[in-house]
Amino acid sequence: MTEFAVTYEFQNSKVMTIIIADNSDEATIKANEQLVINGAKDFVLTVDKGTIDWIKNNMGDNLHKKFASEVKGLDDSKGIVEAYANAYNNKDADGDISHPTSFVKTVADSFKKIRVYKNHDTSLMIGVPKEINAQDPYGLFTVTQFNMNTDLGKDMYHDVKLVTDNGQEADLSIGYRVIRRDAKNKNMIMEYALKEYSFLTSWGANSMAIATGVKSLDSVESLMAHLTKMYNLPYSDSRLIKVEQILKALTEAPDDSTLNDEPQAIEIIKSFTNSLITK
Repeated sequence: MTEFAVTYEFQNSKVMTIIIADNSDEATIKANEQLVINGAKDFVLTVDKGTIDWIKNNMGDNLHKKFASEVKGLDDSKGIVEAYANAYNNKDADGDISHPTSFVKTVADSFKKIRVYKNHDTSLMIGVPKEINAQDPYGLFTVTQFNMNTDLGKDMYHDVKLVTDNGQEADLSIGYRVIRRDAKNKNMIMEYALKEYSFLTSWGANSMAIATGVKSLDSVESLMAHLTKMYNLPYSDSRLIKVEQILKALTEAPDDSTLNDEPQAIEIIKSFTNSLITK
């Protein structure tokens, strides 16, 4: 396996990280997947050793791994979500398999340092883990306390509640380093260093996942129904104002239109989903 340095380009900044892959084609696929999650405009891929060493020394080499999870519990009164952040003995989209003991040491050693972010953005902390059970037979089980005293934490909690109440799966993603792989099966990760985990505003890549969310709504009418459900949840005032503006704009689209036939509707959706990723 080869290390690749990736530079993600945003509107006013750049973020550098490392991807491990068998070849450049596989690295490009992985980088594209991360681009969708992070909302970056573009990326540059290189195997330059100097760049890779610089990233390790200055920015760390955390990787991200997505998982679509059926939420196991919600507590609206406290803002607590129970969900799996990773599944054991299952080959994911990266070709990796997590061993059932792969998170035991890192959780025991670093639990108090693990944070919960939105979309792996360390400036967008939405909560803290109340519990991480690395020995659950299915996978890495998390109990997250969302910060309901901030718009960010409150809105993200209700995003999770919205998809759960409508039979969809929430997307979680771990920020990690691989400490050790199986000597005979390089796809099997024997030990992780877990740095953080995130709730995502995009869609999971695990083969067990069901793609859900705004992208799956294929008409203006169904999108409006989805936004109406959002409007009836106790989001922050700023989120509700945005939803109200979009609902008002979409009422101007023809009733029998599909989103693909309505450029204006598509732009409205892009604007809205971009705001979900960055705020």
